[in-house]
Amino acid sequence: MTEIDAINRMLRYIGELPVPSGVTIDSLNEGHEAIMARTILYETLREEQEEKWWFNNFTINYIPSIDGYITLPQNVIAFESTEYMKEGGNLYNITAMSAIFTNPVELSVRLEITFDNIPDIFRTYIVLIASKHLHVYLNGDETTQRALDSKVQLQRIKVEREHLKQSKFNLVKGNRLIDRGTNPTAVS
Repeated sequence: MTEIDAINRMLRYIGELPVPSGVTIDSLNEGHEAIMARTILYETLREEQEEKWWFNNFTINYIPSIDGYITLPQNVIAFESTEYMKEGGNLYNITAMSAIFTNPVELSVRLEITFDNIPDIFRTYIVLIASKHLHVYLNGDETTQRALDSKVQLQRIKVEREHLKQSKFNLVKGNRLIDRGTNPTAVS
């Protein structure tokens, strides 16, 4: 599904005609529903990627510039650290109280992935949520809203299943129940 396909699907939920082929979104008049749909699509894409998913979580080494600053790219949504924070666009060491670094820093980061590069299953989820938001802003009829709610919930289940599959999540791993037959030990 391309971005224009997603926007046309969103427009369909509010009863609008799709953007004709050969017409770009940027060539439309300001205030056109397709422009609003694209804005909502981008906002929803970023908001949903604030969660950690299998496709947007990476461990990256950031190397300081000649001046000693580590400037984080714009697509870094969040990172997991109690030692560092983002100040302006640069990384800041809370412990040392400095934004100057002499060595590379390894961070587990969540990146914003573009619409064209996210997995198909997540793309459908984003389009459904964005459609729901657009519908609330412009139309609001309850029958379509309920149908969209149901579709969003079903797609969320599919996305979470895929996340578990891709993350190779195992509820049993490390559980003491497995070890009972081999070498049980008393809990003190």
